[in-house]
Amino acid sequence: MFLQFWLNSVAVVLGLIEALFSNNAMIADPPPLGSLRLATPDDVMRLGVVCTASFYYSEEFTWERIYHDQYPQSTIVHYRHEAVEFINEPEFIALVIEDDYDTDESSKTNATIPDDNGWEPPENGTKVIVGLGVWKLESGSKRIGQFQNLTGNFPDLPEYDHKDVDKKRTEDFAQIVEAAEKKYIHGLPAMERIAVHPAYWKRGHGTQLAKWGVKLSDIDGTDQGVLANSMGQRLFEHVGYDLLDVVSVPGDARNREGTDFAVLKHTAQPHEDQVA
Repeated sequence: MFLQFWLNSVAVVLGLIEALFSNNAMIADPPPLGSLRLATPDDVMRLGVVCTASFYYSEEFTWERIYHDQYPQSTIVHYRHEAVEFINEPEFIALVIEDDYDTDESSKTNATIPDDNGWEPPENGTKVIVGLGVWKLESGSKRIGQFQNLTGNFPDLPEYDHKDVDKKRTEDFAQIVEAAEKKYIHGLPAMERIAVHPAYWKRGHGTQLAKWGVKLSDIDGTDQGVLANSMGQRLFEHVGYDLLDVVSVPGDARNREGTDFAVLKHTAQPHEDQVA
C-alpha cells in the first residue's frame, strides 16, 4: 500500500514537471529588444519627467490636468507612481528607449518641468531615457512575469496629491474609458502607454516602441487594443492598428466642446515564430 502511494506521488510530481516544461516550450521567443530595454526601478525619476513632457500634448492631459502649470510637481509625481506600478507588476511590460541627453530639453516642451523636480540631469550627450512603451498582458497570459527587471531600488516618492487635476473630469473620463474598453477591447492585451519626450521627436523612437508591441501580438497570435489621443492614433494606424471608434467625452461649464479619444485594434497577423 505504501509502495502504491509512493508511486502515485512520483507520478503526480513527474506530471507537474512535464506540464511545466510543456507550457514553457509553447511560449515563442518575444521580439528582440534591439535598442530597447526593460525599465527598472532606477528609471522611475526620469520617467516622471519624460511622461509629463510628452503627455502634455494629449487631449486627456489638457482635459484633466488643468492646474498643471500651478502644480507641475504633482503631475510629475503622478507619472512616477504610474511608472512604479508598470515596472513592479508582472502583468505589465515596460520598455524604454534612450538617446543622447539634450541640456535644453525642458525648453522643447510646453509642459512645466521644475529644475528641482528630483531627477538629476547628466552632462550633455549622456545616454538618457527619452521614451517609454507599456503593455498590459491579458489575463492568463503565459508571458506574465516574463518582462521584469527589478534590479535597483524604487525611489521613496511622496503621495500624489491630485492638485493638478479637475477631479470630476478625471472621474468622468475614467468611466467613459472603462466603458469603451469593455465594449471594444475587453480581454485583449493592450498598449497602455507610449510617451516620447518632445525634444527627441521625429527620430523614430515612438515607432520603434509601437512596432515591438505589434510584433509581439503577431508572434503570440493575440490581437492588441489601444486607446489613443489624436497624435497616438496616427502612430498606431501607421504601425498596423485599425480604428474602431472615436469616443466623445461630453463638455462641461468650463469647456462645452468636451474632448475625445480613439479606440484602435491590431489584428494579429500570421508570423513564422507563432506557436500553434
